[in-house]
Amino acid sequence: MKKSLNIAVFGLSLNVLDQLKTQILLAVPSAVQVQWVNIAEQQIDLLMVNDAFFHSSSIQKILTHHGMHYLRLVKAPEQGGLIIDDSLSYPLAQLDSLHEWLQEKYFDYEPHYAVKPVATVEEEPVDISIIFNECLMPRNGFIQLFDSSGFLALADTMTERVWVNTDNPMLSFNKSLNQTYATSQFVQETSKNKKAQDLRNWLWQASYRSVALDFTKIQLNQYFKLDIWPQFESGYERRDLLKIAACFAQGAQLQTVADQLAISHERIIKFVAISHLLRMGTWIESHEAQFMRNDKSSDHQQMMKIRGFFGKLRKKLGL
Repeated sequence: MKKSLNIAVFGLSLNVLDQLKTQILLAVPSAVQVQWVNIAEQQIDLLMVNDAFFHSSSIQKILTHHGMHYLRLVKAPEQGGLIIDDSLSYPLAQLDSLHEWLQEKYFDYEPHYAVKPVATVEEEPVDISIIFNECLMPRNGFIQLFDSSGFLALADTMTERVWVNTDNPMLSFNKSLNQTYATSQFVQETSKNKKAQDLRNWLWQASYRSVALDFTKIQLNQYFKLDIWPQFESGYERRDLLKIAACFAQGAQLQTVADQLAISHERIIKFVAISHLLRMGTWIESHEAQFMRNDKSSDHQQMMKIRGFFGKLRKKLGL
C-alpha cells in the first residue's frame, strides 16, 4: 500500500481549502502521510483544481507533462462528496466516493478499513469586504477573482490593475464571488499582450451593477466624504452618479444628499457603501461636512449655490 501521498490543490479560497484538507485526511488511511505541495512541485500524486481554472493553459500543461491523477472541484452542495467522471463536488457531505476513488487509484485498503464520518460543514457566503480588502492590499501581489461561472479577472494589488477574462464577460458580481492567489505562470499567461484596467474603477462599476451583494449596513444620518471619484459608465445613470459624487466630494450627510437630489435612499446608500469598501472615501463628523451647511445662508441662497455648482459641472463635463 502506498505510504505517502503528495496532493496539490489549486483555485480555492483559504477557508474552503482548509475545510477540504481536513475532509481529505479523513478519507485517507491513518498510516498514509499526506503532503500538501505546490502545483510547481515535480512530485505530485494528485492534483485537485477548481473547475473554473481547469482549462487554463498552465493547468493543462502540468497535466500533460506530469500525467498525474486529478480531480476537478465543482461547487455543488446538493451533491457534496460525489465523484462523477473526473469531477468532485464540494463542500463534502460524505466521503464514500472519495474513499473509493483514492482506493482505486492509490491504495490497497485492508478489508476492515472504514471511512471515518465526515463533519458536516456549511460553507458561509464570503464577505465582500474581505475580498475587496485582499484586492487592495499591495503585499498580496496577484489575485484571481472567480465565481460559480469561472475565472473572472486577474488583479495586481501592487499596481492596482486588473486584466478581465474576455472569455467570461462579467457585468456584475454575485454571492459566489471569491478569490485566491495566482501563480507566476498564470499571471504571465493571463496578462501577456492584454490591456489592463484600473482595479478600483472596475470593482466599483461591477459592484454598482450587482443586485445580489450584501453590503455593510449604513444609516442615512451618517456623513461621508468622497476622496477618489469613480469613473462612471455612460448611460442614463451617469448624470445622477456625477451629482452624487459632487455632493459627497464636499462631505455630506446621506439623508441630505438624497433629499436635495431627489434620489432614492437605496441608490445613495449603495453608492456610499461601495465607495467606502473600496477606500475611495471616509466617514466624517457632521461639522466636517461642507455640502448644504446652514451657517448664515438662507435655504434659497443654498439652493442657488447648488444649482450654480451643478451648472458648472454640466458645462465642464459636457452634459
